[in-house]
Amino acid sequence: MSHDLYIENMLIKVAWYYYKENMTQNEIADLLDLSRAKVVRLLDRARAEGVVQFEVKGFGKNGLSIEKEFKEAFSLPNAFIIPTQQNPDALTDSLSKAAAQYLQSKLQPNDMVGLGWGRAVSKTIDYLSLVPESNISVVTLTGGVNYYLHNRRQKEGGMEKFQDIHVIPAPFLASTDEMAESFLIEPSIKEILDLAMIAKYIIIGIGGIYPEATIIQEEKMTMNELTFIKHQKAVGDILGQFFDRNGEILELPHHKRLIGTELSVLKGKNVFAVAGGEKKVKAIYGALKGGYIHTLVTDEATAVALLNMGVKHKNGMHSGH
Repeated sequence: MSHDLYIENMLIKVAWYYYKENMTQNEIADLLDLSRAKVVRLLDRARAEGVVQFEVKGFGKNGLSIEKEFKEAFSLPNAFIIPTQQNPDALTDSLSKAAAQYLQSKLQPNDMVGLGWGRAVSKTIDYLSLVPESNISVVTLTGGVNYYLHNRRQKEGGMEKFQDIHVIPAPFLASTDEMAESFLIEPSIKEILDLAMIAKYIIIGIGGIYPEATIIQEEKMTMNELTFIKHQKAVGDILGQFFDRNGEILELPHHKRLIGTELSVLKGKNVFAVAGGEKKVKAIYGALKGGYIHTLVTDEATAVALLNMGVKHKNGMHSGH
């Protein structure tokens, strides 16, 4: 995104939050990771350039102007849509910053947060700024001790910022169905799975079906296995559980070997999904249709693509396809 387009988006966002959402300048500064002085300058410029007249006027489909439409289209309680970054790594970074800011504004002392896995979730944790007195605890939603402890604790300000860290002491994927059943009835594992059920907020990523997917990069699955899953009409996964474009969880052999929270129990909970990018559009669409998400943090281009996909699927159903 060019600098001018980025500024235009920030003008609209700041103006919208100030005039439409009645947020204070300090609240906007926290939410958008800006200084209060920067917010004041953006508000002045928005008035000078006519962005603010009798109403906040968006230019085309900008983030804030489509949030309402997006929430209605997918019956989604909440969405936070940020400007699009062309570089996938920069996009993940921006989405994670936005998710961290948003979560930070919600957290109360002694809250417990359930953690999925993936790059976006890991970065969200890194950007989360907590004071020691907040006593925030975390509980993992899947097995895979090495990923949660080794990978994240190596990063400055990673998991160490939490008061208590409850990790499922098991692999992500057991070697056999029988082994998975044994793990799941183990008291130490069952206790943490039960704890995950009472987490106030849950942060998840959404995995797409492509070679660079985190589930492949983390060697939790082979490319051959992912190709097989794709042929079963899978569009994406959450916590290693794959679903089709309507969000229906597929019957797959490896699901019986997973150690973790079942996707179906996420419905109705405060689930923050952090995901964006062209390669993940189908996966995010399926997750939205499945009702697994309460708040989606994504970018404008992804949101527009999801809205267009929703219109296509609706028209396809009406024409009998």
